[in-house]
Amino acid sequence: MTNSRSGVFVVAALVTLTWLLLALFTIPRAISRDVGDYGFFTGIAERLRAGDVLYVQVWDNKDPLVFYSLAMARTLGPNGVIGAWLLEIFWVVAAATALYVIARFQRVSRPLAAYVGFGLGPFVILGVAYFMGSTHLPAIALTLISIACIYSRHPVVAGISVGLIIFFKLVLAPMAIVIAMTALFALKRRTDLRWFALGMGAVIAAMSVVLFVRGELAGFAETQIHNVLYSQSPIVTAEQSGLLQKIAQHIVILANPQVAAIEFTTLAIVVLTAPWWSRSKLQNVSTNALWWITASGLTGAVAVIGITGKWFHHAQALYIPAVLSLVLLASWLVNATTIRSLFIAGLCVLVTYPLAGLPQPSLYTTAVTKLPNRWEQATSPDTLTSILRERSPASVSFVGETVPQASGLEKWTIACRHIAQRPFNPEEGFDETLECLPSSEVIVVSQALDVTTNFPAYDAFIAEVRGTLDEGFVCEENAGLLICESRQGV
Repeated sequence: MTNSRSGVFVVAALVTLTWLLLALFTIPRAISRDVGDYGFFTGIAERLRAGDVLYVQVWDNKDPLVFYSLAMARTLGPNGVIGAWLLEIFWVVAAATALYVIARFQRVSRPLAAYVGFGLGPFVILGVAYFMGSTHLPAIALTLISIACIYSRHPVVAGISVGLIIFFKLVLAPMAIVIAMTALFALKRRTDLRWFALGMGAVIAAMSVVLFVRGELAGFAETQIHNVLYSQSPIVTAEQSGLLQKIAQHIVILANPQVAAIEFTTLAIVVLTAPWWSRSKLQNVSTNALWWITASGLTGAVAVIGITGKWFHHAQALYIPAVLSLVLLASWLVNATTIRSLFIAGLCVLVTYPLAGLPQPSLYTTAVTKLPNRWEQATSPDTLTSILRERSPASVSFVGETVPQASGLEKWTIACRHIAQRPFNPEEGFDETLECLPSSEVIVVSQALDVTTNFPAYDAFIAEVRGTLDEGFVCEENAGLLICESRQGV
């Protein structure tokens, strides 16, 4: 670059500071009320803290380290909120640090690497597809960490990182393995392959022992079978079961305009930089490797979403190649051009917006304006906890897909391990819940059960639930929920 080192530092430092301030607008999005999927995660984490066995006494289809890490994090702060937020921010910072390391190995200056990694990286990772507590974020961070470790000749740590993904987000593990293999071969680190495999194998062995000792290994294996079936199941109507319909529900995510922006921007950077990687006199092993890593990541992400994607947030897999393409672009501009750092920074800013999925400003302003109210809500006992704490500890079951999960109820027991039922869930779960419901002393029911769905099995399940409640329980409405107590208890 033609400008002086001091000038580069000043410009990059100012731009970094600016974007760090702007990135703060993304942080409030990592703070939300414990509802929806994240509500289930926190509910299960609380049950683990109470001593329940995952998959056996309380069940969700996510991988174990999601709940283990959240359970540990929720030991901090009122109602576990501060610890949960710190855990989320930890993964963002870990991913940003890995990006910085990768950029430095691409011969990008420290200020510009910090700008790309810590300023722009979080903006992309916390883009439109992100939501609080998503199981994708740890996998994104660990994948980037594995790449950084391969660059820095720490293959064992890289293997450990990829091994952890198996127990955080198994569906992204094949993608992470392909990316890591690409990095090892592109960097001509074939001798490190055995150490990488050793690290990954050590994690698999250690976690298998932990799950076995806790009585969770068989449940974890069965859950993966469920996840395969779930990934190919209909989500709109039970009649949506043909091959074309199954394919369409995955493709529709990739075809979403915001997701397409991530895909095509990443692809454009890969195509734009391809001639330079192959022809430039400045070409070396490190710079050439990043092109292959980014290309393999993009291919892997599209494949994973195209095969298993069901919901919009599953597009987060694309954030891995997206942030790598950002580093690729910066490296290309630094090494193959004479463009000044100010313009490099500006160009990176321009591509960051579509790489994040074309977020609307309201996405961030709304999060900022709602932050005080969210803080007040989250640091006070949730509604369901307040309701149940008025009663003596008993066995409780949850029915419906919109029931908020309670925390701080360690003395309560879970009668039915399925704490949420969704219309598209397998019928076996409905049958199991119907069998154990009569043994519950308290049943918490979502009022949304009044709605008829396009899934006959779920509607039949709800009809039988109502029959069970009418026969053996007394119900009262409280805060939009039905709190039903066993007549025997009354």
